[in-house]
Amino acid sequence: MKHIHLFLGILLALLPCQIFASIDMQAHVASDEGKQSYTAYLNKQKSYYTGVYAYDQLLAITGDELFGRLNQLMGNTCKLDAWGLDYGDLRYAYEDVDRDLNRSGYIIGYYNGASFEAKWDSGKTWNREHTWPQSKGANKDITMGHDMQSVRPTQTSINSDRGNTAYGESYGYYDPDEEISINNSAYKKINLGSYRGDAARVILYDYLVYGEQGGHKNALYNGNAQLPAKVGSKGVFETIEVLLKWHMQDPPSLTEMVRNDGAQEYQGNRNPLIDFPELAIELFTSSNMLCYSVNYDVAETVSPRYMRTVSGGGFITYLTMPDGSHPSHVTVTGAQSSYDADLGRLTITNVTGNVTIRTTTPASYVSVESRACARIYNVSGELLCTTDDVPAALMQLRSGLYIVSQGTQTRKVMVP
Repeated sequence: MKHIHLFLGILLALLPCQIFASIDMQAHVASDEGKQSYTAYLNKQKSYYTGVYAYDQLLAITGDELFGRLNQLMGNTCKLDAWGLDYGDLRYAYEDVDRDLNRSGYIIGYYNGASFEAKWDSGKTWNREHTWPQSKGANKDITMGHDMQSVRPTQTSINSDRGNTAYGESYGYYDPDEEISINNSAYKKINLGSYRGDAARVILYDYLVYGEQGGHKNALYNGNAQLPAKVGSKGVFETIEVLLKWHMQDPPSLTEMVRNDGAQEYQGNRNPLIDFPELAIELFTSSNMLCYSVNYDVAETVSPRYMRTVSGGGFITYLTMPDGSHPSHVTVTGAQSSYDADLGRLTITNVTGNVTIRTTTPASYVSVESRACARIYNVSGELLCTTDDVPAALMQLRSGLYIVSQGTQTRKVMVP
């Protein structure tokens, strides 16, 4: 925690740096509609997970029981068959589901974030990409093969490049971070893997909806959707560990959130791993995967809410104060870390044990003469600045001892 040493009986607690990040945590989009879409997303998310499916109820279970609960929810709310939707319908639904928030009539393409016209032109510009390949269990004629959550609009050349290659980082696997460059001026590649996390969450979704674990399966069960049996070059992912690494290190963006809303409107169900990314690790606690707990020893909110447990691959989380600002300092034990205070973006890598995250807490500035102009000196008596906003000015200084003179009062302040 941050400690502030005060003298002359004057309480000085530093306000957090008021730097705001875009609602879109991966900066896929940057429009005014983005904030509106995020608010709509939170409302739809809340109304979908109720009763035994409420967030607090899901947090109370793990492993096979958690899989069964989510599998049941997905089976009950997926209306693709009931509503008579098929593979052909996707061509005309993407304009709403994958819409570019910056350009009316355009959609965002899978893998490279490209923005192109939504109008279907028989596959010349874009076609439909099966994240879980048709040849490996997602034939377009079955429910899993025309699921809006899984089948994504992709520029035709990009789709052809991937083929049905399994995702992964080793030689011979398909890695969208290595093989695809982002082709969208509104996209800022600040995450660790552009569309890595997107692909991982689709694979996890397909397993949740169409697979089976611990005897739990619904009416949509597809024997080819068994993720543990589909690892390796002949499957859909290199390993479960790589899949979870991509998921944790490339958290959901606003693009995915907006798409999750649109897909729900289209077919009735959502992708729980976009809504609650931290549940992914919990699904596999029944396996032999080594997991560590994560403790947020902070007053800030965390969004997305990564993670109660984590594998050694690490994760990314965003720390935001109640007023929308981000903490200035973060300390992490149990792993290596890096922190971007401008974004509130904390990257955790090389986890070696239980992870604890500590940071500043909200505070206020109290002074008898708070409106008086202040002068800040270093310990050598050199005037550094004159300011009306002491907390903001101190936040720009390096760690050390400073002297603040304000009106008739003077005190020493330690900046950590």
